[in-house]
Amino acid sequence: MSDVKVNFLHPTDGRLLTVTVDDTMTAREAISELIANEFIHPNQQGYELAIKGGVAFPHENSFCDADVKYNDTIRIIPATDTAGEGRIH
Repeated sequence: MSDVKVNFLHPTDGRLLTVTVDDTMTAREAISELIANEFIHPNQQGYELAIKGGVAFPHENSFCDADVKYNDTIRIIPATDTAGEGRIH
């Protein structure tokens, strides 16, 4: 286990929050901390995290599991119920 400095990118206003986290922290724990510290507001559908330029990683994955590197930017993505959207009819 080791510490990693990351930049969380706010989902609506583009603000960056730079913090050092333990790389064993899971995405779920990070989202809970971001809400508890009022960087983001609770969202009924929840949030996902993704390394900028990559895909979202599962909530149970740690930052180490997701291969988060020092100084990576982590996008906070509001989850939405998009079932059925984007299909060509």
